[in-house]
Amino acid sequence: MATHIRRPLLNPILVREARTRMRGFRPYLILTVFLLLLILSAFGIYQYMVFQARTGIVVLSSHIGQALFKGLAFTEMLFIVLVAPILTSGAISSERERLTYDMLLATPLKPGQLLAGKLIGALSYLLLLIVASIPVFSTVLIFGGIELRTLIWVVLLLGSAALFFGTIGIFCSSLFGRTTPATIASYTLALILCGVPLLVASIWPQFSNPMGQSPPPWLLYLNPFSAIVAVTTVIPAAFQPEVPFFSVNDPFVVVPFLSQFSVGIIRYAPEGPVLMPVYRATLLGFWLGTFLLLWLSSHLALPARRWRPRWSDVGFVAAVGALALLMWVRIDWWWIVPPVDPWLMPVDPVPMPVPIDPAPVP
Repeated sequence: MATHIRRPLLNPILVREARTRMRGFRPYLILTVFLLLLILSAFGIYQYMVFQARTGIVVLSSHIGQALFKGLAFTEMLFIVLVAPILTSGAISSERERLTYDMLLATPLKPGQLLAGKLIGALSYLLLLIVASIPVFSTVLIFGGIELRTLIWVVLLLGSAALFFGTIGIFCSSLFGRTTPATIASYTLALILCGVPLLVASIWPQFSNPMGQSPPPWLLYLNPFSAIVAVTTVIPAAFQPEVPFFSVNDPFVVVPFLSQFSVGIIRYAPEGPVLMPVYRATLLGFWLGTFLLLWLSSHLALPARRWRPRWSDVGFVAAVGALALLMWVRIDWWWIVPPVDPWLMPVDPVPMPVPIDPAPVP
């Protein structure tokens, strides 16, 4: 009597990763430290806003809610950038070090399924951290000032950043045979993406011609922190130069280091402050980079004939091509044309007064 092998409903690599990652005290320790970090960040921002109110600045309840939301979103993005690469940088290299990678390749699983199971298994724990932070984020609703659209954009940015930086770890783990070089390389790439654009944007006004110009928005397209600042910054509906709006609701203005993340985000045009929505390009760039790195990792994970064309390449080419076509069709939605700086605009000449001959003295 012939027997049929029942195919698993879920990816076995995903099931294995989900079970092994929750063993021991380390996952719960990371979860506890993460929640404590969020709580301390919220308490510090609240005390800062209270200090502003005591110094005579008008602080409304909505300003406190916006400041808390921006601070918590920034802290969570920082945690994702720091944790996502280390969760995935040993996905392939650790199997090679334990001499179990050949057994995985001997299974019916394809390299794409192997990488997908490793990536989703690692990011599922990161998703657990994001879900666990919802009660801390709910404190923002007490103060108000946050729209549902802003919350959706922040969730999309956090999820896309987790997927992108996790894919960077998978790529480095497939490229290097050891976990330590893979971890160092993944953090180096993350530092380049996050730090180099901010450094260039900070010194851009000093080296621009003429001096004092704002940095171009494309410098910040792949920077997750600038995207978070852009999506959580609220500009006034009408330009009121006598009201210090940004000094009221933005908790990062007076902090020397954190204020650099808003460089190039807000432009002061003649009609008032203009917000540069760089988060749109950040989302598209993260999705495109995720597909490209997964395609490269699927070839690097093979022990031989790495760059031989396979049928799975058709899916990657179709996904990348569809996303590139969407970016080309909707280029006016994500490619930002910054306004001209007011001091660079030509000034109309002031007409000189016509001298009037004095009346003749009789």
